[in-house]
Amino acid sequence: MTDKLNKVFEAQLKQGRLADAGDFPKVILIDTINYCNLRCSMCVHKTMTRKKGVMAWELFTKIIDEIAENNRKARVWMVFFGEALILKRKKPSIFDMIAYAKGKGLSDVVLNSNANLLDHEASEKLIQSGLDAIYIGIDAFNPETYAQVRVGGNYEKTVNNVINLINLKKQMNSWHPEVFVQFVEIDINMSEKEDFIEFWNEHGAIVKIRPMVSWAGMIDAPNLVSGSNYRWPCYWAMQTMAITNTGKVVTCAVDLDARFIAGDLNDLSLKEVWNGKLKELRQSHVAKKFENLPDNCRDCKDWQSARADYYQINS
Repeated sequence: MTDKLNKVFEAQLKQGRLADAGDFPKVILIDTINYCNLRCSMCVHKTMTRKKGVMAWELFTKIIDEIAENNRKARVWMVFFGEALILKRKKPSIFDMIAYAKGKGLSDVVLNSNANLLDHEASEKLIQSGLDAIYIGIDAFNPETYAQVRVGGNYEKTVNNVINLINLKKQMNSWHPEVFVQFVEIDINMSEKEDFIEFWNEHGAIVKIRPMVSWAGMIDAPNLVSGSNYRWPCYWAMQTMAITNTGKVVTCAVDLDARFIAGDLNDLSLKEVWNGKLKELRQSHVAKKFENLPDNCRDCKDWQSARADYYQINS
């Protein structure tokens, strides 16, 4: 194993991220909405073949209720693939969904967003809903780079929206949500990384730097090594469950086009699916029998990218 890969492996192992989560997942991604308002260059959303849609309230509450019964400390992402703030004026809204999850006693409810729709009203409602953390994808320090990476987004508006959320938290005397800004390392933005970290740390955000993923081989990710000679169990497979808006459970957090269906939550419980086909996947990972995995998982290189580095002032 190369020195770099060895360090990554040791860190993952030490953090317990490569162990089987047991009889219930530690992380659940819920596709509250499966479409987005941007066309990011490193994302496969624009080629998605799944029908666009929003999760039904009855299915959403069924999922949350079961999580509350089994593990209230599980990390619950209120999005799997889409931009949940598109639901900010829907009935029920994304804020209603977050409030329901928090009302059931879940302690780690988080959201991914590109923040283009994070206006003052949305920020205020996110704080009031009880959201624990928000991860905002920006991926650039310069507007020109942002325009090439976050296609269709507005850099200045996004930056102002995030700063407003941070300031509004102070005005409302709220610790939550914790604000993370994310930077996916790709060739076009590498030179801006240090400026990005410094700028956002100074504004009170935690910076998350993460490697690029290939979305299980759907796009080219030159940062990933070829072959599987040094392969180890994938964190996403071992500890996470990803659920589409229709209730289908897929392989992992990068199986965005739902190419492998492990079960349907309209008919089964989360625990039943987790201990069915997904357990078989985990067992193959642990035994390093990667040849037994479904094609998109067997040939995937994204197990190397299931990690991130975090930066904050006084950390």
